[in-house]
Amino acid sequence: MTTPPLRLGALCWNQYTDWPPLLAAGQRADRLGYDTLWTWDHLYPVVGSSRGPILEPWVVISAWAQATARVRIGLMVGANTFREPTLVAKMATTLDHVSGGRAILGLGAAWFEEEHTTYGFPFGSGAPERLRWLREALPVVRAMLRGEPGTAAGSRYHARAARNEPPPVQARIPLLVGGGGERVTLRLVAQ
Repeated sequence: MTTPPLRLGALCWNQYTDWPPLLAAGQRADRLGYDTLWTWDHLYPVVGSSRGPILEPWVVISAWAQATARVRIGLMVGANTFREPTLVAKMATTLDHVSGGRAILGLGAAWFEEEHTTYGFPFGSGAPERLRWLREALPVVRAMLRGEPGTAAGSRYHARAARNEPPPVQARIPLLVGGGGERVTLRLVAQ
């Protein structure tokens, strides 16, 4: 019986920092042989005061993709409520191209109400509604990452055969679904 290899990831906070040290942290994780490199998808800091500085995460991971050579890159995890699922699929595909096939797409239902309120994003009536939105978004994202049209006709998302060309570099971009609920989140992962 063989033991699976131990994989290590680095989660580098994009809050309360400037770009040079965050860039250096990503490059160091790559040099040291970490398998994955992550940052948070938040627009306000979530540790300490929410009034502090934070760098936009998709721009951070795109820059890391250019500044590293081997580490896989993603968000821990992307807030489904911040962006339409068709756009997320397109952004993940572009990150996959920029990184040479090293993208990981993390998605979750989101939880930080202050960000939603101040940026004007829908927060819903609570976690159950945001989980329903995530359940509606995941098939659209997965279809587009497979090269199929992204179509949504649900209560939250609406898309008509959105194309994703060029397709991702990877045959299958890993999709990480994050969340704390065993009953609902695990069911979404299984689906």
